[in-house]
Amino acid sequence: MTLKELGIKHKKIDKLYVGYINFRGEIPDIPAKIEDFYKKIKDHATGPPIAIIDYGVYSEGGKDIDICFPLKEGKELIGINTKYLKSIKILSIMHQGTSDSLSETYQKISNYTDEHMISGTSWLRLVYHSYNRKNPKDNQIEIQHNLHKWEDRLERSIDGILGNNIKNEIMKNRELLFTVESSRKDRTLWLKHTLNRLDKFASDDQKYEIVSRCAHEFSPKRIEYMKIIYEKTGDVDEVIKEMQKDYAWYENPIRKGNIIYITKIPVNPEGYEKAETLEEKKKNYCHCRFINENLDKDISPTFCYCGTGWYRQQWEGILGKPIKIKILKSLLKGDETCEVAIQLPAELKYDR
Repeated sequence: MTLKELGIKHKKIDKLYVGYINFRGEIPDIPAKIEDFYKKIKDHATGPPIAIIDYGVYSEGGKDIDICFPLKEGKELIGINTKYLKSIKILSIMHQGTSDSLSETYQKISNYTDEHMISGTSWLRLVYHSYNRKNPKDNQIEIQHNLHKWEDRLERSIDGILGNNIKNEIMKNRELLFTVESSRKDRTLWLKHTLNRLDKFASDDQKYEIVSRCAHEFSPKRIEYMKIIYEKTGDVDEVIKEMQKDYAWYENPIRKGNIIYITKIPVNPEGYEKAETLEEKKKNYCHCRFINENLDKDISPTFCYCGTGWYRQQWEGILGKPIKIKILKSLLKGDETCEVAIQLPAELKYDR
């Protein structure tokens, strides 16, 4: 089915200035938080409330959620935190009814993105256009699925490093084969040929710089938390020790000198353990759907520089210095696992 047939819209949301509060909880907690915050901000709000759920931050207290109200740009209010929400591209669907059935409506977007192999982010927005506590069947809640837009990042990176003319050559046919309505077959074909063209024009260092900037965004709040540990202790090992407490997000970084070694964990550990063939293991190993569903399509190993960007964000954010990452093993090179070596700045002090 098409986006229109499913009631889904593809659109761009402009940068927005908001007042906000943050709390840890669950989606059913959102309406009460909106009502409480509205009492403080109602004379200044210029639009409906927005709940932003950050699935990249987990805690025992629940999901990380911001409740936001649009404000007149630049307006400052005593006792109210303000910020800009950045411009994003989304898939949007309107939900009518109670919050209990939000997941059923969202499933339409989820099914579509799976079918077309479209990447999202760890942020979800809920815009409460109309909320009626007494008659929740009248609720109008817009679900905004934040798109990763890997291709936009790739285009900007190529333009900045190789220039406009080469960018146009590498990115050709994007509007035909890599849109939100393109089939997964066309999207995979475009990706394969685009990476081959990039291999032709760029050096290894340039490919690292370009593709590592296309990675999924690691939660800034997680990075800030680790950065604080580093700034307080000045010790990389204290950061690593904290990371090793959260295997699912940070895997198991091991430092030797100024190199940190990380072997990726399977995206589906249970499926990986139960797999009876190497092919099945690989499909349950890679975190990227473009790879684990297309291991036989000869996609260039250059694509794996995207995965290095996941670690690049973390360590450059923590240290405030540039780093370099080398791919030691990857499925696209024929290996059974993926392993990277993160080269930290040599001028830092290390105990061993």
